[in-house]
Amino acid sequence: MVENKEMSKKKFYEIKPSFRRELLGNFYKIISEIKDERDAKNFLKDLLTPGESIMVAYRIEIAKMLLEGFGYEDIQEKLKVSAGTINNVNKWLCSGFGGYMRELKKAKNQRQRRRVVPTTEWGRLKKKYPAHFLVFNLLDEIKK
Repeated sequence: MVENKEMSKKKFYEIKPSFRRELLGNFYKIISEIKDERDAKNFLKDLLTPGESIMVAYRIEIAKMLLEGFGYEDIQEKLKVSAGTINNVNKWLCSGFGGYMRELKKAKNQRQRRRVVPTTEWGRLKKKYPAHFLVFNLLDEIKK
C-alpha cells in the first residue's frame, strides 16, 4: 500500500504553507456554499467523527457562555471542561479572526451585546483581566 505523504496525519505546521492555503481554501469554499441547515448537518456528520462534533459543539457553548458573562468556574461546573479549554476559546474569541464573535453576536440585540461584549480596547482589557481592574469594575457597577 502506497501512502500519500500529503494525506498522512501531520501537524498544521508540518504542511507547506501553499498547500495548506489550498486545502483550507477548498474547505472554506465548501462550507460557505452550504445554505440549508439539513445539508450542513449531513455534511458535518459525514465529515466529523462524533467526538469531533461534540468538541466543536462544546467550544461553541463555551464561547456563548463567555459572551453572556459567565466566569470560568461557572462554565467548568456546567460543561465539565478544563480551564485550559475555556482559556483557548476565550483567546480565540478575543483575539482571533472575529469569526466566533461575529456569528455568536448575531443572536443578541445591540443593547445586550454592548453590556456583554466590550466595544473598546479599554473595555476588553477590563473584562479580560478583572482582578487588575477591580477598582474600575467596581466603579462601573456602582454607576449602574
